[in-house]
Amino acid sequence: MKDLLRDTRVQRLLLANITGSIGSGITIVAIPWLLVHRAGGDQIYGYATIGTTVALFLFMPHYGAWIDGHSRKKMLLLGELFGFAATVGMAAVAFFSGHVATWQLIVSYFCGMMYYTLHYPAKYAFLQQIIDPKHFQSLTGLMEIQGQAASMISGGLAGVLVERIPLWVILVMDAGTYFFSFAVQSTLPYQSTHLKAGAPAKSAWQTMAEGWHWLRSHTRLSIFFGCTLVPFILVMVDNYLLPVYVTSVMHASATVFGGGEITFAIGALLAGVFIPMIATKRGADPVIIVTMTLCLIAIGMLMALQVPTGYFVAMGIFGLGNAGCRVARTAVMLQVVPNAVMGRIAMFFGAADRLLRTILISVSTLIVAHHSPTLAFAVLWLVLIAALIGALATRASLLDSKLSSH
Repeated sequence: MKDLLRDTRVQRLLLANITGSIGSGITIVAIPWLLVHRAGGDQIYGYATIGTTVALFLFMPHYGAWIDGHSRKKMLLLGELFGFAATVGMAAVAFFSGHVATWQLIVSYFCGMMYYTLHYPAKYAFLQQIIDPKHFQSLTGLMEIQGQAASMISGGLAGVLVERIPLWVILVMDAGTYFFSFAVQSTLPYQSTHLKAGAPAKSAWQTMAEGWHWLRSHTRLSIFFGCTLVPFILVMVDNYLLPVYVTSVMHASATVFGGGEITFAIGALLAGVFIPMIATKRGADPVIIVTMTLCLIAIGMLMALQVPTGYFVAMGIFGLGNAGCRVARTAVMLQVVPNAVMGRIAMFFGAADRLLRTILISVSTLIVAHHSPTLAFAVLWLVLIAALIGALATRASLLDSKLSSH
């Protein structure tokens, strides 16, 4: 990890990522909080999340093909420009109209989620291309540390700012982080080694078919990667459930909600520091299984302990489990998936993420409307049990793929 930190490219990437992540993180925390405190806001937020997920689900396979057919650096910069333009636009609307309508909150939320969709697949394909494979475990740990440090900062800032200053000011601050991130990443040296001169042009459908062929030729490994994606999907569903849970079950303030985001980030920071070392010594598959189990424990605690202290502890464990699973899983993907199809493979799993997320958010929205967020957490707990069983059944494919890749 020390060698990576001495690499000026990695230094600039970390600086750009933590800055952009703080901006998008403030938006992702502040917008849901503002929405759920409006009349019927919890259901509106649920439907907005479903609509956003469906739209991104349809977009993602095409975007994966674009990532593999174009410069990864250009795709990274495109994401930052989108975040800047969208956030400045919504800040201007809020400033000149003098108020924030519900549709403005929904559009701002959609733009924040679109930024994530544009940024992360391009970022990992870019990193896989420029970093030596022996550093992948340390690299994913570093990325997790900076990402969760950003989450901790943005969660704390959002909890403090959302009830004290106008939304347009928050959005202007966010836009500044996107612009800074764009400026820093534009200085990174890069060559598009995955693009071959004179290669015949292919349609998006042809390139998507190539990605699908790789998945089908590695069926058990694909199932393993799909099952181990579930903890992250549940965190995304929790982005809908947790504001409602804090408000309607614990009857707590934005400070408690922001505090939960901070303890989640602390757990994830610990994962970023220690999981790469453990995975290097013990192997990635046992680490993934243990961290998925931690996520099960955390969701169980949210169901059983409906007080702020229990909430903070559960969120810390959830952060450790989710981030630990993601760090180990991402490093393995960087090691075994060819860079030429990395964008498409990442987006296929991203599309699966969006599909399952849409289903779970739809179910959660109906449950919240007629029962309680606690019952929705029980459904998520059962889904994670099924995913853990699937991961256990296919974990041997991980060793087979590592052997065949050497």
